[in-house]
Amino acid sequence: MISAWDDAALVCALQEGSKEAFSEIYRRYSRTLFLQAYAKVGVKEICEDVLQDVFSALWIKRDTINPHKSIKAYLEGMLRHKVIDYYRVSCQKLRHLDALTEMLDKPEASLAEVIQTREQESVLKQHIHSMSEGMRTIFQLSRYEGLSVEDISQHLQLSNQTVRNQISRALKALRLKWQDTME
Repeated sequence: MISAWDDAALVCALQEGSKEAFSEIYRRYSRTLFLQAYAKVGVKEICEDVLQDVFSALWIKRDTINPHKSIKAYLEGMLRHKVIDYYRVSCQKLRHLDALTEMLDKPEASLAEVIQTREQESVLKQHIHSMSEGMRTIFQLSRYEGLSVEDISQHLQLSNQTVRNQISRALKALRLKWQDTME
Protein backbone atom coordinates (compact mmCIF):
# COMPACT_ATOMS: atom_id res chain seq x y z
CA MET A 1 0.00 0.00 0.00
CA ILE A 2 1.43 3.40 -1.07
CA SER A 3 0.47 5.18 2.18
CA ALA A 4 3.04 3.04 3.99
CA TRP A 5 5.91 4.14 1.73
CA ASP A 6 8.56 6.50 3.02
CA ASP A 7 9.13 9.87 1.36
CA ALA A 8 12.16 8.71 -0.66
CA ALA A 9 10.14 5.88 -2.24
CA LEU A 10 7.29 8.31 -2.97
CA VAL A 11 9.67 10.74 -4.69
CA CYS A 12 11.15 7.91 -6.80
CA ALA A 13 7.64 6.85 -7.84
CA LEU A 14 6.72 10.49 -8.49
CA GLN A 15 9.75 10.86 -10.77
CA GLU A 16 8.45 7.92 -12.77
CA GLY A 17 5.13 9.74 -13.21
CA SER A 18 3.08 7.97 -10.53
CA LYS A 19 -0.13 9.87 -9.92
CA GLU A 20 -0.72 7.76 -6.81
CA ALA A 21 2.59 8.92 -5.35
CA PHE A 22 1.69 12.51 -6.15
CA SER A 23 -1.71 12.07 -4.43
CA GLU A 24 -0.04 10.57 -1.36
CA ILE A 25 2.46 13.45 -1.12
CA TYR A 26 -0.46 15.86 -1.44
CA ARG A 27 -2.39 14.00 1.28
CA ARG A 28 0.60 14.04 3.65
CA TYR A 29 1.69 17.65 3.26
CA SER A 30 -1.12 19.81 1.87
CA ARG A 31 -2.75 20.58 5.22
CA THR A 32 0.55 21.58 6.87
CA LEU A 33 1.50 23.72 3.87
CA PHE A 34 -1.94 25.33 3.80
CA LEU A 35 -1.62 26.29 7.49
CA GLN A 36 1.84 27.75 6.87
CA ALA A 37 0.53 29.75 3.92
CA TYR A 38 -2.46 30.93 5.93
CA ALA A 39 -0.16 32.14 8.70
CA LYS A 40 1.68 34.28 6.13
CA VAL A 41 -1.19 35.42 3.89
CA GLY A 42 -4.34 35.12 5.98
CA VAL A 43 -6.80 34.70 3.09
CA LYS A 44 -8.17 31.21 2.46
CA GLU A 45 -8.68 31.60 -1.30
CA ILE A 46 -5.19 32.98 -1.84
CA CYS A 47 -3.70 30.16 0.24
CA GLU A 48 -5.54 27.63 -1.89
CA ASP A 49 -4.13 29.25 -5.04
CA VAL A 50 -0.62 29.28 -3.60
CA LEU A 51 -0.95 25.63 -2.59
CA GLN A 52 -2.12 24.72 -6.08
CA ASP A 53 0.90 26.53 -7.53
CA VAL A 54 3.22 24.60 -5.20
CA PHE A 55 1.84 21.20 -6.16
CA SER A 56 1.68 22.10 -9.86
CA ALA A 57 5.34 23.07 -9.70
CA LEU A 58 6.08 19.82 -7.86
CA TRP A 59 4.57 17.80 -10.70
CA ILE A 60 6.36 19.83 -13.36
CA LYS A 61 9.75 19.64 -11.59
CA ARG A 62 9.39 16.06 -10.38
CA ASP A 63 12.41 14.91 -12.43
CA THR A 64 14.76 17.33 -10.66
CA ILE A 65 13.86 16.42 -7.06
CA ASN A 66 16.53 14.60 -5.07
CA PRO A 67 14.85 11.56 -3.44
CA HIS A 68 17.52 11.50 -0.71
CA LYS A 69 16.53 14.93 0.59
CA SER A 70 13.43 15.87 2.55
CA ILE A 71 10.37 16.35 0.34
CA LYS A 72 8.76 18.30 3.18
CA ALA A 73 11.62 20.82 3.23
CA TYR A 74 11.47 21.03 -0.57
CA LEU A 75 7.73 21.78 -0.48
CA GLU A 76 8.13 24.33 2.33
CA GLY A 77 10.83 26.11 0.32
CA MET A 78 8.58 26.20 -2.74
CA LEU A 79 5.76 27.54 -0.57
CA ARG A 80 7.98 30.34 0.77
CA HIS A 81 8.89 31.37 -2.78
CA LYS A 82 5.26 31.24 -3.96
CA VAL A 83 4.16 33.44 -1.04
CA ILE A 84 6.93 35.93 -1.85
CA ASP A 85 5.82 35.90 -5.50
CA TYR A 86 2.24 36.55 -4.38
CA TYR A 87 3.30 39.61 -2.34
CA ARG A 88 5.53 40.87 -5.16
CA VAL A 89 2.65 40.71 -7.66
CA SER A 90 0.27 42.27 -5.12
CA CYS A 91 2.63 45.19 -4.58
CA GLN A 92 2.91 45.75 -8.32
CA LYS A 93 -0.87 45.71 -8.64
CA LEU A 94 -1.16 48.24 -5.80
CA ARG A 95 1.37 50.55 -7.45
CA HIS A 96 -0.55 50.36 -10.73
CA LEU A 97 -3.82 50.96 -8.90
CA ASP A 98 -2.36 53.97 -7.08
CA ALA A 99 -1.12 55.43 -10.36
CA LEU A 100 -4.50 54.86 -11.99
CA THR A 101 -6.35 56.41 -9.04
CA GLU A 102 -4.05 59.41 -9.10
CA MET A 103 -4.57 59.83 -12.82
CA LEU A 104 -8.35 59.59 -12.48
CA ASP A 105 -8.41 62.03 -9.56
CA LYS A 106 -6.69 64.75 -11.59
CA PRO A 107 -9.24 67.13 -13.05
CA GLU A 108 -9.07 67.31 -16.80
CA ALA A 109 -8.32 70.68 -18.31
CA SER A 110 -11.26 72.25 -20.03
CA LEU A 111 -11.08 73.11 -23.71
CA ALA A 112 -10.93 76.81 -22.83
CA GLU A 113 -7.94 76.20 -20.53
CA VAL A 114 -6.13 74.21 -23.20
CA ILE A 115 -6.72 76.96 -25.78
CA GLN A 116 -5.61 79.64 -23.33
CA THR A 117 -2.43 77.70 -22.48
CA ARG A 118 -1.57 77.26 -26.16
CA GLU A 119 -2.12 80.97 -26.81
CA GLN A 120 0.12 81.90 -23.88
CA GLU A 121 2.83 79.53 -25.15
CA SER A 122 2.60 81.12 -28.58
CA VAL A 123 2.95 84.64 -27.12
CA LEU A 124 5.91 83.53 -25.01
CA LYS A 125 7.63 82.02 -28.07
CA GLN A 126 7.09 85.28 -29.98
CA HIS A 127 8.64 87.30 -27.15
CA ILE A 128 11.64 84.95 -26.97
CA HIS A 129 12.05 85.12 -30.75
CA SER A 130 12.08 88.94 -30.58
CA MET A 131 15.20 88.92 -28.37
CA SER A 132 18.63 89.50 -29.84
CA GLU A 133 20.25 86.33 -31.10
CA GLY A 134 22.84 86.21 -28.30
CA MET A 135 20.31 86.82 -25.53
CA ARG A 136 17.89 84.29 -27.04
CA THR A 137 20.62 81.63 -27.29
CA ILE A 138 21.73 82.11 -23.69
CA PHE A 139 18.13 82.14 -22.44
CA GLN A 140 17.24 78.95 -24.33
CA LEU A 141 20.36 77.15 -23.13
CA SER A 142 19.54 78.16 -19.57
CA ARG A 143 15.80 77.56 -19.49
CA TYR A 144 15.14 74.92 -22.14
CA GLU A 145 18.39 72.94 -22.11
CA GLY A 146 18.88 73.28 -18.34
CA LEU A 147 22.54 74.27 -18.63
CA SER A 148 24.23 76.07 -15.75
CA VAL A 149 25.78 79.52 -16.09
CA GLU A 150 29.23 77.91 -16.06
CA ASP A 151 28.31 75.43 -18.80
CA ILE A 152 26.85 78.17 -20.99
CA SER A 153 29.89 80.42 -20.49
CA GLN A 154 32.24 77.58 -21.47
CA HIS A 155 30.07 76.59 -24.44
CA LEU A 156 29.82 80.14 -25.80
CA GLN A 157 33.24 81.28 -24.56
CA LEU A 158 31.77 84.12 -22.50
CA SER A 159 32.37 85.18 -18.91
CA ASN A 160 30.03 83.89 -16.23
CA GLN A 161 28.96 87.45 -15.44
CA THR A 162 28.00 88.13 -19.07
CA VAL A 163 25.84 85.01 -19.11
CA ARG A 164 24.17 86.00 -15.79
CA ASN A 165 23.51 89.51 -17.11
CA GLN A 166 21.97 88.22 -20.34
CA ILE A 167 19.69 85.80 -18.47
CA SER A 168 18.63 88.55 -16.08
CA ARG A 169 17.89 90.97 -18.95
CA ALA A 170 15.97 88.29 -20.85
CA LEU A 171 13.79 87.50 -17.82
CA LYS A 172 13.16 91.19 -17.16
CA ALA A 173 12.19 91.79 -20.80
CA LEU A 174 9.86 88.78 -20.78
CA ARG A 175 8.19 89.94 -17.56
CA LEU A 176 7.56 93.40 -18.99
CA LYS A 177 6.23 92.06 -22.30
CA TRP A 178 4.09 89.49 -20.48
CA GLN A 179 2.54 92.18 -18.29
CA ASP A 180 1.77 94.29 -21.36
CA THR A 181 0.18 91.29 -23.07
CA MET A 182 -1.97 90.35 -20.07
CA GLU A 183 -3.34 93.88 -19.56
